[in-house]
Amino acid sequence: MMRKFEPPFFREDKYKVHSYHTDSSRRLSLVAMLHFLQETAGNHAAANGLGFDSLGASKLFWALSRLTLKITVYPKWSDELLLRTWSKAPGALMAHRDFELLSAQGETVAVASTAWLLVDVASRRPQRIERFGSSFPHVLDRHAIPELPAKLPAVAACTATEAKEIVASDVDMNGHVNNACYVRWALDGMPLHRQGGKEIKMLEVNFLHESHAGERYAIATQLADEGVTSCSIVRCEDGRELARVRVAEG
Repeated sequence: MMRKFEPPFFREDKYKVHSYHTDSSRRLSLVAMLHFLQETAGNHAAANGLGFDSLGASKLFWALSRLTLKITVYPKWSDELLLRTWSKAPGALMAHRDFELLSAQGETVAVASTAWLLVDVASRRPQRIERFGSSFPHVLDRHAIPELPAKLPAVAACTATEAKEIVASDVDMNGHVNNACYVRWALDGMPLHRQGGKEIKMLEVNFLHESHAGERYAIATQLADEGVTSCSIVRCEDGRELARVRVAEG
């Protein structure tokens, strides 16, 4: 698939923190923040002819593979935000995208680095990014986070949840569980950021396999020193690991 790309190389979207974006502290929830990232990434891809509709015609879709999110401050209810994104130089199988989330005053709220796979709808297998040709739109030498998102280590389980069923509302328009749902499941099962005034300052996720409504999942959690908690989300039917999540408090 050869394609001629044109700018924009950057995308900026404005968001307002509504009540349904907040948690019990009236601050922007991590899950809502991930929804903002996903929306702006989709908008930028569409502007470059690589969005849901364009890729759908070629029986392809983007799937988030890795995420690193660092939070400086949590926006509050009714705050207005600016989210900026751009693509970095792609690898053979992963496209890389960074984000900057800014307050209305231009202060950094959070930064993120992500890696995406181009997936074939029929085979569900990753495709090489080079099929777009050498002109894949990207920005050199600009990084919200200098390091690319890392492969997380396996989790040594200390506690495990009971199996839960994946419901229809967890599934997105690509026909599988939305990436933000894995984070919600993990956070709901982690005994942290509820005591001592601590809050999550960094979130890392590896999305390993897709899952679907009607399947069951369980979460194994490992509590480490210095405010770091890791978990593994596993499909009960075959034991396949669906995602790894690691958070650091501060």
